[in-house]
Amino acid sequence: MNYNQLIETISEIVNNEKINKENLTLVYELDETNHKNMDEHLFYKSNTNDSEFVHRDIIEVEIGGILIKFIKKLA
Repeated sequence: MNYNQLIETISEIVNNEKINKENLTLVYELDETNHKNMDEHLFYKSNTNDSEFVHRDIIEVEIGGILIKFIKKLA
């Protein structure tokens, strides 16, 4: 999953009135490389370029009232 796929998926959920979004949390398991890439992309989308990126094991973002967590897929 890349950032554009994430936004497309979340947009579908947010715009679908049949889906109850109250307290909705999505969890994605990503391989180590994609997990780090997503973390870095989201970091620089929400921080200035002079901020120092530190990779996290669990990435949490809220988009459209939906909490999305990215975790590393265990080998």
